[in-house]
Amino acid sequence: MSYSGEQTFRAAVLAAEGVRQQAKAVAFVAYGFVAANLATYQTALADADVAYFTAVNTAFNALNETTGNAGMNGPIPGAGWTPMLAVA
Repeated sequence: MSYSGEQTFRAAVLAAEGVRQQAKAVAFVAYGFVAANLATYQTALADADVAYFTAVNTAFNALNETTGNAGMNGPIPGAGWTPMLAVA
């Protein structure tokens, strides 16, 4: 992995995290502690996380890294998406 590639990856992750935090903030304001909005809020949080991990995986794959399985499958290695989305 080249240094410039690492910096590009870092910038992509930072941008993706910024988008995720913004989406979560907007969802929180829309939720407003109204029980009827809870399901929509949880779905928005899960969607923001999925978009973040998709962006990170895309940036990682663009590096053409040859380290094999780097464990880029979600917040908990080996857990996959099903447990995370089941919470929503």
